[in-house]
Amino acid sequence: MSEMNLNENKNSSNKQRILITGVSGLLGRILFNYLSKTYPDQYEVFGLDQHLNISSRYHKNDEIERIYPLALDKFFQCDITDRMKLFQIIEQQQIQIIIHLAAVLESHPNLETISRVNIQGTKNIFEAREFPYFSVLF
Repeated sequence: MSEMNLNENKNSSNKQRILITGVSGLLGRILFNYLSKTYPDQYEVFGLDQHLNISSRYHKNDEIERIYPLALDKFFQCDITDRMKLFQIIEQQQIQIIIHLAAVLESHPNLETISRVNIQGTKNIFEAREFPYFSVLF
């Protein structure tokens, strides 16, 4: 992720700005592609995750429509437990809607990591409602 990516704000249109956390997961990527393709005039969709690579669970499902790579100008690499960076992205991109799908699954070997990400990370997302242009959280 480049610094330019963080600092650019392309909110010159009337599109609602959506941030999907967990965009490298199966549901996150499917939703990102669906919203971007189906509602290009209504939403500007961004993705956020710790890594850009799509979940390995996606590759095991032949019934799902092909998922294309994210454009780098629509992707932010960020751990949701990094409150400062997360809030910087939300503020600079003037995100109005967050669809929170990021989580560490129960198959992860470290219970402390699962708790930190799933609890503290979700708390950080919930606290994003402090921003004046922010309106919806899913």
